Amino acid sequence: MKTDATVWTMAGLRFLSAAIELSAAIVMLSFNDVKKALAVNTLLAVVGPTIFFVVMMIGLVAVANELSLFKLAWIGAGVVCILIGIYVVK
Repeated sequence: MKTDATVWTMAGLRFLSAAIELSAAIVMLSFNDVKKALAVNTLLAVVGPTIFFVVMMIGLVAVANELSLFKLAWIGAGVVCILIGIYVVK
């Protein structure tokens, strides 16, 4: 069975995200300093949601013609709620 190109793209971005996270963990260990580790972690706070958003948009564009406008609106509202929870709610 052949894998869809969209799925390959989505999975590739997730692999990229995982590689960035793993590299950040190695950098934190090599710095061996809490302040520097926090700085690295701050950068990861931007990478994770960005990858999430891009992967979600790629998937939504791929299935947009199969979903009703109502369902797409609900999915979009869910993504907005997640982003608000990440960036706004403290």
